[in-house]
Amino acid sequence: MHDFAVIGLGAIGSATAAEFVRRGHSVVGFDRYTPPHTMGSAHSDTRMIRAAWYHGSPYMPLVRDAFRCWKKLERSSGRTLLRTAGALMMGPEDGRVFAGSPLLDARPGTDDVPLSAEEVAERFPWLRPDPGTVTIYEPGAAILSLEACLEAMLEAAGGADLRFDEPAIAWSASASGVRIRTERGEYAARRLAIAAGAWTPQLVPALSLPLEVERTVQYWFEPAGPHADTLAEGPAWVWELEREGTWYGFPPTARGLKAGMHFQAGRGTDVGRVDREVGTTETEELRKLFRRYAPGVAGARAHASVCLYTNTPDEHFILDRHPGHPGVVLFAGGSGHAFKFAPVLGSLMADLLADELPRDAPPIFSIGRFG
Repeated sequence: MHDFAVIGLGAIGSATAAEFVRRGHSVVGFDRYTPPHTMGSAHSDTRMIRAAWYHGSPYMPLVRDAFRCWKKLERSSGRTLLRTAGALMMGPEDGRVFAGSPLLDARPGTDDVPLSAEEVAERFPWLRPDPGTVTIYEPGAAILSLEACLEAMLEAAGGADLRFDEPAIAWSASASGVRIRTERGEYAARRLAIAAGAWTPQLVPALSLPLEVERTVQYWFEPAGPHADTLAEGPAWVWELEREGTWYGFPPTARGLKAGMHFQAGRGTDVGRVDREVGTTETEELRKLFRRYAPGVAGARAHASVCLYTNTPDEHFILDRHPGHPGVVLFAGGSGHAFKFAPVLGSLMADLLADELPRDAPPIFSIGRFG
C-alpha cells in the first residue's frame, strides 16, 4: 500500500506528488495522458505570475510564496522557468477587473504604476486603449514557461510511481484507506489527492460540484509591424473590454505572440465531446480585437490550441477535504489563475492530508461555501 495516491498529474497534481515525495512518502499517481499534453488545461506555452491583482486578498500570501517556490524549483531543476517581463491590468474603472478591488488604491512599497490610456500608448505604442481605460502596470510580473515548469515538477516527483496513460475510473474509501481502479488494475493507498481538472466531476459525482467546463482557444501569431522586435521584452496584458469580454496577450516566444479570451461563464462543454479543431471564424474574432486595440501586431496565425477551462461560479477554486471522506482532498476549478500557485497549492494539498498538524482549507476555497 502506498502512503498517498494522486489522480491527475497536471500542474496541481504533479506539484502535490512532488511535495509528498519531498516529505519522504511513497506515492502512486495517475494521468489519463502523458503530461505535458494538450488535452486539458496545463499546456500552451506560458502563464503569468503577478501580484497586483491580489493585493488585499487571501491570495496575496500565496502569490508571494509562489514566486519564491518557482525560483527555488528553477535552481534545483537547472531549467529556466520564469522571466520578468511586466504585466498590464486594463479595463474600465467600474468593470470586473477593478470594481471593488484594491488595485486602484495607493500601495506603498510596491512598484505598481497607474497609467492613463495616453500613457499606455506612449510607453507601449503597439497598444491602443480607449480613452478612460484604467491601467495598472506591474513591472515585476513574470512569465512562466509552462511545459518546463510541469516537467520540473514531474522530475521532482521522480521517486513516485507515476502511471501515465492510465486514467482512474473510480475510487472508494474506507477506514483502512482508499482504493483506485483503472483499466489496468486496482491500487491501494492510505490517502488520496484528486486534481483531475475537467474530469473531476466524473470522480466525485455525489458532490454535485458547481463546476463549468468551457472550451477556449489560445492562439499564436507571428509578431508583425514596426514593434515586432520589441514585443518580446513585454509586457503581458489582461484587458477587460466593455462589450467584447476580457482578452490577454503574452510577449512572443519561439511559438509566436500568444493571445486569447479569458473565461466567459455560460459557454459550457461536454469534456467527452470537445471540438479540437479551430476554424478561421474563431480566429477572426480575435483578429478583430487586434485590429482595434493592437493594430498591426498580429501577423499570420502560427498555431492554435484548444484548452479546457474549469471554473466555479465565484471563480475561486476548490481546495478542500472531501466532506464524506477526510482522507481525500480535491482541487478543482482553478483554470485561468491557479497555475501560478501550483507549488504552493501542492504543499497545501499535502498539508491537508498530513498525519501531524494537518491544516484546514482557507474558507475562500472550501466546498461548503456552495451550500
